[in-house]
Amino acid sequence: MPKSKPPKDYRVPAVRRAFTILDSLNQSSTGLTVQEVSRIHAIPYSTAFYLLETMEGCGYASRDDESKRYSVGYKLLAIRESGAARQNLNLRALALPLMEELTEVTGLTCHLATLEKDEAVYIEKTEPASFIRLNTWVGKRNSLHCTAVGKALLLQHDREELRLLFQTAGLPRRTDRTITDLDLFADDLLASSRRGFAVDDAEDELEGRCVAAPVIGDSGKIVASIGLSGTSNQIDPQRREALGKLVRNYARQISARLGHTEEGASPRR
Repeated sequence: MPKSKPPKDYRVPAVRRAFTILDSLNQSSTGLTVQEVSRIHAIPYSTAFYLLETMEGCGYASRDDESKRYSVGYKLLAIRESGAARQNLNLRALALPLMEELTEVTGLTCHLATLEKDEAVYIEKTEPASFIRLNTWVGKRNSLHCTAVGKALLLQHDREELRLLFQTAGLPRRTDRTITDLDLFADDLLASSRRGFAVDDAEDELEGRCVAAPVIGDSGKIVASIGLSGTSNQIDPQRREALGKLVRNYARQISARLGHTEEGASPRR
């Protein structure tokens, strides 16, 4: 078989560099000079200057004329206060106490994820005080078809919506247990919606297991998913059903805090 071509990298280096500089400005309480940005990011002084001036002109950085220091601009502050950002912050604030409780009860890592295009993105995480730590983080992007949080986010998608969602990237195999056929995947989602939680049975990583349930907003639409993740020993077949029901119940509590009632909650198929 001919070797498949590596995926193209469409990321723009200058844009990525600008965002890393924004991160540095956001972490600084006093702002940064051009020289400091140049040193921190190992880039020429002229490059740092042009990027900072461009960001200032667009409103994403602010320059103090006396100290010559740059700090976060009004545009970034406006984004923080936007409706979408507030919705995520509200969701995280409502979910976090229950996630902490869920982690304490089970001894497992808990994730809260939202749907962004064709990926599930972690927006909150709680982990147990044990020597087993999962290599996950807030902001981590995950495949939809082979993770429990991803599947749970899709429980209201019908088959045509699933076809459109996966028509470009397909359902790539991650392990020998990954579901790669769209019809079988749709059947798996149907079974998940009937029991109220989705399962990742070593479909993303061979040694990992996860159960997750959808979080539903006051509009009746899925707005997030909450999942418990662990090793194959931590989430074995005997424990998986009980953990699934538990995470389903906690997802319902979060949904209720968001104003959702059980009426009209049936998934589309």
